[in-house]
Amino acid sequence: MIVRARHLEGVKFELASKKNRLIVDEQGVMPSELLLWSVAACFGQAILYAATRMLNSVEGLSLEIQGDYDPNAFRFSDVTIRVSSQSPVEHMKKIAQTAKEYCFVTNSLSTSVHIEIVTRAFSE
Repeated sequence: MIVRARHLEGVKFELASKKNRLIVDEQGVMPSELLLWSVAACFGQAILYAATRMLNSVEGLSLEIQGDYDPNAFRFSDVTIRVSSQSPVEHMKKIAQTAKEYCFVTNSLSTSVHIEIVTRAFSE
């Protein structure tokens, strides 16, 4: 998967992937919000996938994602996912535990991910 970012002006960037585009700057959605949005979307989809695999259904699903800032390290120190639904709590606990296997975003955040920064000139 590749996402490209193109500087537009000020701190505004156009983000583009294979099928989607999004404008990000300090006036709108901030990158740290996008990270938490990604957790919410990915884990929500993983819950639905896990429920289907377990031959269960989930009614009234909602998630709340809380990121606690560590301002000295410029990162989130903790991320909490609160899952709510109209389904019984014990039922949802089993589904959420299984869903942990299927979310790329939370699986990536829960381990050390190697990040390589490569700089190049436009002429390369």
